[in-house]
Amino acid sequence: MAEGRSFADIELTTRRLLLRPWRAEDASSVFEAMQHRQMHEFLSLPDPYTMQDAVSFVSEVANANRADRSGLGSAVVERASGAVVGSADLRYSKTNLLGADIGYAIYPPAQGNGYAAEATRALTEWGHTQGLNRIELRCAVTNLASAATALAAGFAFEGLHRAQLRIPSGEVASACFARLAADSGDAIAPDFPRLGVLDDGVIGLRVVQPDDAEPFWEQDADPESLRFGFRGHPASRDEVAAATGRAGLDWLVGSLASLAVVDKASGGFAGSVRLRMSGPPQVARVGYATHPAFRGRGYATRAVRLLAGWAFDVAGLVRLELGAKIENIASQRVALAAGFATDGIRTARLRNADGSFSDEARFALVRSQTVSRINP
Repeated sequence: MAEGRSFADIELTTRRLLLRPWRAEDASSVFEAMQHRQMHEFLSLPDPYTMQDAVSFVSEVANANRADRSGLGSAVVERASGAVVGSADLRYSKTNLLGADIGYAIYPPAQGNGYAAEATRALTEWGHTQGLNRIELRCAVTNLASAATALAAGFAFEGLHRAQLRIPSGEVASACFARLAADSGDAIAPDFPRLGVLDDGVIGLRVVQPDDAEPFWEQDADPESLRFGFRGHPASRDEVAAATGRAGLDWLVGSLASLAVVDKASGGFAGSVRLRMSGPPQVARVGYATHPAFRGRGYATRAVRLLAGWAFDVAGLVRLELGAKIENIASQRVALAAGFATDGIRTARLRNADGSFSDEARFALVRSQTVSRINP
């Protein structure tokens, strides 16, 4: 906690925003915003949220850390209109005298304008002028908007912390981002660009979502999947739920693009396909699997073709690689049908459930190859 005169009168101004102390007349804006259900997804709020809750917030809670210089709770005001469009708060660390963390919430009518990142930058830069070296930003692992804000404000991803946050749905893992005084503050690009719409009329691809956990588990627990897997038993449902829950975050900061294959006719989860970046720049490994209910329809080939086109044309990759156990003939046929060329054999590389190792058949596709090889 800092010592000296209170922060009661401090205001921060950006190009579009004013961060100022809360006022009694702001209660109506807070009350109106909290009637939107999406505000209750990640914030632990009274539910239903009453006008008295809003009055208590602006009069008793919102400015409290300004008085004792333990933080800078702020109303986020749109300068052009004078409207309160959200809240942002810098809070000094109780354990690190040179540290703090930031929280924010932009109200639904004003979302999509980059206000959260703009307010975060203002608080961060002010904090650094106050001698703070490290400022953290934590969000629920599924709060992708907040994670994107952290990157846009120049905060680097540092890792996951299990069961660290409590949100209305329960305890969840948090994603930790931080910015140091010595950091440039430049926006950090996500590992993969936005997917957009990818479909060929028969299947579509979208980013894996938490709701995919059960069909994803069914796919991986199928005997055919286990036969060519590495450990002979499926991941637990909890492990699969954790993986599907962080898929969106992995897309931003984990160098892993995990996509669900969707049957266009039924809307069902038909399989998965993924890109993992590791090793040389602009090179990624491809993996795929088909849900047992949709095998035999050529969906894996379609998915790999769609993904390859996007990887080259949008994500800027130059080479895709994949491998399959030498006994997995079906997987090798998918690779060849999707336009990949054979790329050699690696002996005794892929582990079997009994502890032995299979040779790996390697395949590759490079961007210089003709578009006709990767289009359906």
